[in-house]
Amino acid sequence: MKKVVIMLLLVAAICVAANTDSVATPRIEAHPQAPEYNEFYWDDGIISGGWVWYTGGNYWAVQFDDEKTGGNAGHVNQVGATTVTGWPDGTFQGAYLHLFSDYGSYPYEDLSRDYLGFATGDVYEWVNVDPPIDLTSGVFYLAWEQFGNYPATDCMAVDASAGTHNWTGYEGSWAPDSAYGDFMLRCYWEPAGVTPSTWGQVKSLYQ
Repeated sequence: MKKVVIMLLLVAAICVAANTDSVATPRIEAHPQAPEYNEFYWDDGIISGGWVWYTGGNYWAVQFDDEKTGGNAGHVNQVGATTVTGWPDGTFQGAYLHLFSDYGSYPYEDLSRDYLGFATGDVYEWVNVDPPIDLTSGVFYLAWEQFGNYPATDCMAVDASAGTHNWTGYEGSWAPDSAYGDFMLRCYWEPAGVTPSTWGQVKSLYQ
């Protein structure tokens, strides 16, 4: 535990110093699917900074719970995230986005792993989950797995408000964490009983 705390403090010092220029980033309005689809997120759409681990393979995650799902089962057909342009380096490496099930109010089974290669920073970009992931519980987790070691990696963008649904995963250990702004991770969820749709199908209907 001491090692994790030290690691987070070191990362915090680097990120705060290196991201002061991202405070003025304009609000992101990114809603690629039709309004009847449920876009789940906690962030306010305004980037205030970003965070990285020193080593790849660790996680930033958000929990979506009964407040979003109503406690109902459903499925996720698309996941998205945003990173900050030009930090910690000027090359986009991408990230893996995962969906985790819940067990005892902790992330449990890894249900999907989709690579999101960013084309630009400071905007939401999306990857289709195909086939859509069935969720039997009204609680699940969307996680960003860092690709690459600092500084050859993309950062997890955050907003300024204290996150109430944030989780970190370090060397296999998960913990809820309110030390950061809301992680800018989003997904589209559909209730059970609705035929799962893919981004390609939805896009063709609403061009």
